[in-house]
Amino acid sequence: MSYNILDTPYEEDFDGLVKLISIICDVPVAIISMIDDQRQWYKAKTGIDSSEMPIKETFCQYTVVQDELLEIPDARLDERVKNNPHVTIEEGIRFYAGMPLKASNGHNIGTVCVADSKPRTLNKNQKTALKLLTNQAMLLLETRKKNVKLGDELEFQLEQKIKENQRQLLYQETQYNNLLKAIRKSSGVIEFNPHGVIERVNTHFLNIVGYGKEELVGQHHSYLLGEEEKENDENFWKSLRHGKFKSGRLRRKHKNGSTVWIQATYNPILDLDENVIKVIKIATDITQEILAEKALLQAKEQAEALNIQKDNFIANVSHEIRTPIHAILGFTELLLEQEKDNLRKSYLQSVKTAGDNLLFIINDILDLSKLEAGMIHLEEEQFNLQQVVKNVFAILHLKAHQKKIKFDFHINSGVPLDLKGDKNRLSQILINFLNNALKFTAEGGVDLKVELIKLANNEAVLKFKVRDTGIGIPPEKLKVIFERFSQAEESTFRKFGGTGLGLNISKHLIDRQGGTVEVSSEPGEGSCFTFTIPFKIAEKEFQDHTVTGVAATSFQKPAKILLCEDNELNQRLIRAILQEKGHEIDMAENGNKGVQLAKEREYDLILMDIQMPEKDGYQTTEVLRKDLKIVTPIIALTANFMLAEKEKCLRAGMNDYLSKPFTRDDLLAKINECLGNNGNSGNYEGNQEKSDAGLSFETLEEMSGGNKDFEKEMLSLFVKQASEMWSQLESAYEERDLPAIKATAHKFKTSFGIIGADQYYLYQLENVDKEKLSDEKLDITLTRFKDQLQQILQTVNTKLKSYL
Repeated sequence: MSYNILDTPYEEDFDGLVKLISIICDVPVAIISMIDDQRQWYKAKTGIDSSEMPIKETFCQYTVVQDELLEIPDARLDERVKNNPHVTIEEGIRFYAGMPLKASNGHNIGTVCVADSKPRTLNKNQKTALKLLTNQAMLLLETRKKNVKLGDELEFQLEQKIKENQRQLLYQETQYNNLLKAIRKSSGVIEFNPHGVIERVNTHFLNIVGYGKEELVGQHHSYLLGEEEKENDENFWKSLRHGKFKSGRLRRKHKNGSTVWIQATYNPILDLDENVIKVIKIATDITQEILAEKALLQAKEQAEALNIQKDNFIANVSHEIRTPIHAILGFTELLLEQEKDNLRKSYLQSVKTAGDNLLFIINDILDLSKLEAGMIHLEEEQFNLQQVVKNVFAILHLKAHQKKIKFDFHINSGVPLDLKGDKNRLSQILINFLNNALKFTAEGGVDLKVELIKLANNEAVLKFKVRDTGIGIPPEKLKVIFERFSQAEESTFRKFGGTGLGLNISKHLIDRQGGTVEVSSEPGEGSCFTFTIPFKIAEKEFQDHTVTGVAATSFQKPAKILLCEDNELNQRLIRAILQEKGHEIDMAENGNKGVQLAKEREYDLILMDIQMPEKDGYQTTEVLRKDLKIVTPIIALTANFMLAEKEKCLRAGMNDYLSKPFTRDDLLAKINECLGNNGNSGNYEGNQEKSDAGLSFETLEEMSGGNKDFEKEMLSLFVKQASEMWSQLESAYEERDLPAIKATAHKFKTSFGIIGADQYYLYQLENVDKEKLSDEKLDITLTRFKDQLQQILQTVNTKLKSYL
């Protein structure tokens, strides 16, 4: 029976056995070997470095030829081995004991032996153990042979199954190889060891980074990284060694020092024990793509910067244009009131009409810029639909009258009239459509029809139809009629004028409100523009408290007003308007002068221009409010439509806002409202819904910009100040201190303005005469004011609880 070294048991089986032999025999060297006629192989060993030796140099050549234990106590005295080179050397073999490995066929095929560099002998138990362990070694060899035979039988049984799967495996392998070839041809491929050292790299990746193969193989992954990427490289590879897949857009360093970008995946390859044995990286060069993206981003940023410059330019141009227009229209309006000569009056009216038309064009351009910047803000306030329509027709009536064409409107029955929404934008849309219809209608008429098309969930969808009998629109132009700068014909501008922006702006405003718009037309027959807008239905009937006409310009007492305005024309215009009404005016041509005057005198009202030298309106207001603690009402005056000035002014601490150019009545009405001289609540909008205590928190909410913490702070401050000021008012009344009564009432008015409270009793207290100090009416006024204040404090405290 023959044996092959490959047919022996697993190495670890012999390793444990040979160590046990060494321990039992108490020797440093123990060997299990296989022997043929040429050499001796060490199947397992301990205490010796070599793995084989020629048979002539072995002690085991004598053991393998006998069946019993061979023991040589001192090799220097044994004739067989005393001249052996392993004996003659210094500290050579002195002791040897070995047992033959006898196979089941009776042949000795190897030995189990022990050795020592010192002479000695084995005791009886050690010899017995060595024999038993030799038998165990032979048993392991026999078992291995049987296992090999059994494996052959199993291999034969599995052979058919393997053949069945072989074709499929070959197909999958072919697919894998083809995929790998495709990847290697189209992408860069690098193989790393688990610690990030490059072991292999293909030509495609070398082309990406510009290195040769000999320059990269053996280098660490960090060799291709910039300084910023190197900081996280250790954690990156720690994660890969845990089997985590990595991918992404990565920056790498080219040989020439430039940056290259790759789209890469790092794929950990695991062995059967799920240990990472290598990492394969597949990379694609995306440098040009990244550069294109960066160029696109840069172009976008440049475009945005240019857009901001454009907006600022338009805002500045707006200010520069609207300021002189404001003066032109203002002085013209004053001259119209004073002029008696009809011819001159007609000239002045022509000037005003031309100015209004110019202002209309400028507003179109500004609205377009605001729409582009997304700065159009839609209000939600209660209004009466019929009143809005009437106001629009009142504005355009003169144009229809001059053309001698019919101009009328009809609101169907069933249409709710008390609505909530942006009445100003509705007016703007109606004016655009109706003015456009009037422009292109020479005979016949223009009419507006309003009807209800849907009513649900406290919301009404209204349809507005503007019909005219004008020149009509060619079919090919209907598709582009709402586009910017679009007009039906090139000759339209020369014949009728206009910017071609009105319809485009109207469509944007309708879309912003969730509506729709369409047009139908027949050339020579006329056109019909139809649009829908959803509005909320008001809970109660709208009461218009807006003060107009004579009432708006009638004051019960003159006021001390500080005008901060650098434009000389505007100074003269506003001074003329206000002095006509008996107001006392101080002028400040810049913010610093305004602050100085406010320190020296006490004013009832401050008119604040936004754009001024040295300190603008915002900076001046900040000094007045924060540094000087002045609570005098401030009305902002600005010609800038582009920057959402109203919200910005309110956040800065101003009480109200007036846009240039404004009319005489606009200015007087705004002053009257802010000072509370018209007997209403003193709120600058004049038509807000009131709480049960006669309050409106809308002004505060608008000032806060939705900041509930700010609202809570302001209301808490109101409660504190109201209690303190009431104590002061009571003391002043008891002491009959007239200046103190007036001063405290005046302070109260500012606080009441913040919460939209009625200032009627405060106005009476502020204007009390000296001779009425003991009058019974003063006592009644104070008592009623106390009741009002208690109710207000109760409502404010309830509001404060809602923030919790």
